[in-house]
Parts: sequence; C-alpha cells; structure tokens
Amino acid sequence: FSGAVGEFDFEANVSRSSLIATEAFRLSIEVKGKGNLKLFELPRPNLPAALEIYEPERSENIDTSISGMRGSTADNYTIVPNEEGQYPIPSVAFSYFDLASESYKTLLSNQIVISVKPDPSKSAVLGPVSAKEKGTVVYSNMGQFSPFKTKTSLELINRPPFYGSLLFWALLLGPLVFIPLLIVYTKIKGKRALDITGNKIRKNNKLARKYLSEAKRSMGKKELFYIALERALHNYLKAKLKIETSEFSKDKIKLLLTEKAVVGDDASGFLGLLEACELARYTPLQNSDMKRDYIAASEIINRLDKQLR
Repeated sequence: FSGAVGEFDFEANVSRSSLIATEAFRLSIEVKGKGNLKLFELPRPNLPAALEIYEPERSENIDTSISGMRGSTADNYTIVPNEEGQYPIPSVAFSYFDLASESYKTLLSNQIVISVKPDPSKSAVLGPVSAKEKGTVVYSNMGQFSPFKTKTSLELINRPPFYGSLLFWALLLGPLVFIPLLIVYTKIKGKRALDITGNKIRKNNKLARKYLSEAKRSMGKKELFYIALERALHNYLKAKLKIETSEFSKDKIKLLLTEKAVVGDDASGFLGLLEACELARYTPLQNSDMKRDYIAASEIINRLDKQLR
C-alpha cells in the first residue's frame, strides 16, 4: 500500500509485444480514477535480467476541483531486450483504500509476454546476381569509399626533450596528488551508497523543504497549496521518524512523537496541520487561512528539528 485513497482502475500496457533484439519498446503502468492521484507512487515492474530497463517518465492527466482530483497518472518505462527469446512481464499489483467500501483493495495487471527475434547480420551485401552467380554472396569493399586522410604522421625535426618538460612532471607528480584524493572520495561515496537508510532520510528531508517552498509559491491557490503542504509534512515524517507512507496513521504518528519526547503542543499541532490539509479540499478557505497554516507548519518543523535529532 503506497498511500492511494479513492476509486481507481489499474492496467499495464506495452507499445509492442514482438520486436528484434536491441530494439526498444515502452511499458506503461497506469492508474485511472478519482482520488489523491498526486500523492502516491506507482508500483515498479519486476522484469527478467535480459530486459534492460530505464528510469520511468511520469505523465499525468489530472483535473482538480472542489470535489477532489480525477484523471490518470502513469509511469512510462523504456525497455531494451538484449537477446532473443520469450520474456514474460509478470503481473503488477496496485493496492489502495476504497472510499466507497471503506476497505483496502488490490488490483492486478495482466501478464504480458514479449517475443524477441534475433538481430539479423548486416555485414554481407549481395551484389548483382547472374545466372552463373546465383547463390553467390559478394562482400563489398568498403575501403573504396573511405575518405581522404586529413591527418599525417609528420614529426618535428628538433623536438624538445620529453624528460624535464612540463608534461613529464605533470605525469610524474599528478598521480601522487590524484590517487589519495580518489581513495578518499571512493571511501566516502561507498559509505554513502551503503547507508541506504541515511540516503532515504536525506532524500525525504530535501523533499519536505522543496514542497514547503512549493506551498509558499502556491499561496492563494487552495488545492495546490494544501497538496504541497501535505506532501511536505509527509516527507518530513519519513525523514525524522523513519517510517513509510503505508505506516501513516494518527495513532502511529502520535506514538512515535511521544517516544521521541516531543512536546505535546508540537505533536498535536503537527497532527492538526495534517487534518487541516485533508479537510481543506472540501471546505471554503480564505487566503489568510493558508498563510496561517503555512506559518504554523514552518514554525512547528523548526521546533521539531531541535527535538528530533
């Protein structure tokens, strides 16, 4: 469960299911319907190793009104098969909370099979075929079409000696300076790469600041403002409490804030802001209310920063 709430349809489609090795095709993972379409992540497909997959491009077609968001959101993956064969793309599962039935539901996409043919060789070129030469393969002499050479191998007669030159000292001393720096950089980068939890925290903290700034820019546009503010609060919780969207609940958040010895007024104020974001889509608000909520969010986040170390 990734935090999706509403009424949705889910499907996975490919641009083509039969192609030649090294040719690309597109896989689209799409959710349609009514709900918080901008506030959750789509599931990722699990593909065979022979299929090379690139980071998806997000496409959205969403209408926002007083009653909420309606439309579609999709992740479009570019995939390149490296070898011939039959490659199944397993079903992808999407879970959401259905408001109509007040229950969690899981939708599955259809399994797709990709048929990949071998890449034909293009090295042989057939020449004109006569009666005597039928069936004979003629290889073209591509050298006859090569361009004139523009580079020569001429050398200076009085070339200055390499020993003692600036290049000599640069090649000699350069590694002595560069290698230690490279070792230090590699160690730091390796530690960062292994610190998966730390990377997640840093990423969510950046997102929280980003969406808080986005909320400030959207002041006066109620729907956009509260969507950005809610995403800022969610990502801040992910960074500071090390929880995922699927674990979000008022009781859970309140318990974790209490365990972290957060002042009661700050904990209740944070939860109150989350409730305000949820109710804002269905109630008329003034610009002064948005300004008040933005200031409150900034102040609470600053106070929590001092308490959540």
